[in-house]
Amino acid sequence: MTTRIPNKPRAPIERTEHPHIVKSADTLGGEPRIEDTRIPVLQVFEMVEGGISVGEIIAGFPDLTRAQIHDAVSYGYDHPDEMAYYRERGKLRSIMRDHDLVKVNSFLIPRTHLKPSDIPEGATVYSWETLPPQEDE
Repeated sequence: MTTRIPNKPRAPIERTEHPHIVKSADTLGGEPRIEDTRIPVLQVFEMVEGGISVGEIIAGFPDLTRAQIHDAVSYGYDHPDEMAYYRERGKLRSIMRDHDLVKVNSFLIPRTHLKPSDIPEGATVYSWETLPPQEDE
């Protein structure tokens, strides 16, 4: 017996004013990325901002070109509010809030599935409201 996977139409690729940067709703949740990759602009932007050289990035991502890397960095500088949005969206606190999760020790569990009897004695339990700042970075 074979399983048929329904053909779901792909979301359209949105070109940006930067020649190597695209967005599409069904890839990385619409986050800007380098065309023909799943590498987010924010990742490359933060690597360069953190002091990693273009050569080092190419060593880690040999399929990228210098032009793609520079274009991603340029996009990041041109869109600081968008970079801040995606930076915030990726934080643990935001993920917990958006998906109504509770952290029990090191596990994220949907609040609706968590019963008090499931929490081990002495476990650390946090909601997004009580998560300490250092755990959210």
